[in-house]
Amino acid sequence: MTQRLHLPGLVLVALVALALPVPGHAQLVDEESVGRLTIGGGLGVIMPSMSDVNDNIRVVNPFLHRDEIRRLNPVREGLLTHLDVRFRLGNTPKEEPGEPVSFKDRISVGFSWGAITARSEINDVTRVAVRFYARATTFYPYILYHLPLLESLEPRAQLMVGGGPILLRSGNVEWRVRDNTTNIFIPEGDISELAGTSKASGTGAGLVLQGAASYQLNHRFSVGLDFGYRKAALKNLSLDQAVGQDKRFPGDDSGDPTNVVRRPGDWTVIDFFKRDPNAVYEGRKRTDPVEDGGCQNCPLYYTGGDLDVDYSGPFVTFTLRAHF
Repeated sequence: MTQRLHLPGLVLVALVALALPVPGHAQLVDEESVGRLTIGGGLGVIMPSMSDVNDNIRVVNPFLHRDEIRRLNPVREGLLTHLDVRFRLGNTPKEEPGEPVSFKDRISVGFSWGAITARSEINDVTRVAVRFYARATTFYPYILYHLPLLESLEPRAQLMVGGGPILLRSGNVEWRVRDNTTNIFIPEGDISELAGTSKASGTGAGLVLQGAASYQLNHRFSVGLDFGYRKAALKNLSLDQAVGQDKRFPGDDSGDPTNVVRRPGDWTVIDFFKRDPNAVYEGRKRTDPVEDGGCQNCPLYYTGGDLDVDYSGPFVTFTLRAHF
């Protein structure tokens, strides 16, 4: 944990050390050199796939609908935040706006440390609370190439393309359903059948393809946009908590105890993550007959395999940077 928290600081120290012995600068604004080392931050949005999560939400929504509760929205967007250090490699002084810039001057390397979060929830004080929440810490080393397209038209502007690998660490995922009613008569589809809380943790990795545009307000500060596509997901989730409804509800009216469309209980929260009908949890197998202590014909989530929290999708962030 300590090493993870100190990593961005170590990267910053390394970039400062690289910059100190090099007096040259690659850009001029108002006849003042723009520093090649930048420190900044960003706030933005990503449109993640979340295919497994949204599949699960589509299974839950009919139960909410039958109880005359509004449907849970699919996860369509996530919040991005990051702190960032970036260093432009070239050391050729640029005395005039139109002076050619070498290939090395057009390369920047950087490191971003941030977070990505996504959620969907319903909060009805008198009836039900349903919540999906996922968060992960992101580490993103990258390289950018400064395109020469805008320099002749506007020396303050920069347009860049590049990318790099991204790591997702300290991933936390929560699925919670709380029934706030006191109705002891359980009609078909009552939300109490879904009640429970489950939490999981995991990691992931992926790739970022990125474009970036910036505009120098002066030689010290710039604003910009980072945009592109992220391909990354939290995988191999470890189920850390699964607390569910332990009541047993009857099946249909046939009198056959095995003829059950679904059974409630801990499976409804466990299977949000472990979507495998052949899995075993605490000695119970979901394909075993109910009379043998199994959970045949349940849970809610049969298909798709173990849950992946897929953050893959297009993104855009607004950035503010200081140049040194």
